[in-house]
Amino acid sequence: MSSQLSSQPWAKQIIAALTAMGIALPVVPRVEELPVIGDAYVQAYNNLPANIRQQVPPQLRPKQPGQEKKAPAKPAPVAPDAQAKLHQLVKDVVGRHGGRAAISVAGAGRQITVGDNRAEPAFSTMKVPLSIAALRQSPAFAGDVRLAVTVSDNPAAHRMFAQVPASAYAGVIAEAGSKTTTPAGYEMGTLWTTADQAQFASGLRCVRGHEPVLDLMGQITRDQRWGLGQIGGARFKGGWNVHEGGYIARQFGLVPGPNGDIAVAITAHSNGGYAESTQMLNELARGIERMRGGLPTSRC
Repeated sequence: MSSQLSSQPWAKQIIAALTAMGIALPVVPRVEELPVIGDAYVQAYNNLPANIRQQVPPQLRPKQPGQEKKAPAKPAPVAPDAQAKLHQLVKDVVGRHGGRAAISVAGAGRQITVGDNRAEPAFSTMKVPLSIAALRQSPAFAGDVRLAVTVSDNPAAHRMFAQVPASAYAGVIAEAGSKTTTPAGYEMGTLWTTADQAQFASGLRCVRGHEPVLDLMGQITRDQRWGLGQIGGARFKGGWNVHEGGYIARQFGLVPGPNGDIAVAITAHSNGGYAESTQMLNELARGIERMRGGLPTSRC
């Protein structure tokens, strides 16, 4: 053993314990070349006082029971009739209100999309990737991020759009495993399908720096907590505006379920303005809430 290593208190105690067992450590030029000597080393390590064990470099600590890598958990089973039920849910909502609607749930290796999945303007949902990109660029954007996410403040978003390059928030979307139909540089006018928004939600936790923004998605102001906001514990963001002679309301987010979070996006377009489009989302969300046990859980 190298003289530098053997001078450490923990090393002296291990050497003494091994010597008592009749085992001598060979001299090696580098710590990382220290040979593994099996059960005797583990026994000597485990007999060290706790405060001394903490001084042993992590790479030299023997694995303890339960530390072996576990195989990734298998995704929770998806109800065989999940797609049919979601399809019927959309059909019923559109039947009551007219217009069009879509639902998409994106999980690990499974995505269910029903309804009219045409590319629609992102509107304020674009504030989520924008906010993540802005905070990566500078923590000075924290105030604008809070306003843009929790109360959907447009001036705050436009201040960030003016200073954060489109490539940065487009990169956030790609990092989550999603894409937009038109370039993200169109800002809140960017076209984004419901299915691709669900994929963004599914990969959101895999995006570097997502944490503060995801936290704010759980603090949406009360008057914007329609749709997914009716489900306890949901973290989401909505967007809404006039479009193609009617009114669009849309949301994406993570909804807690019995098997883990569910990544979902919902969209509604009606001729009844904000009130009817958001009511359609309320009805879609209530249907999704009842089905949570049979829906795929998010990738991340």
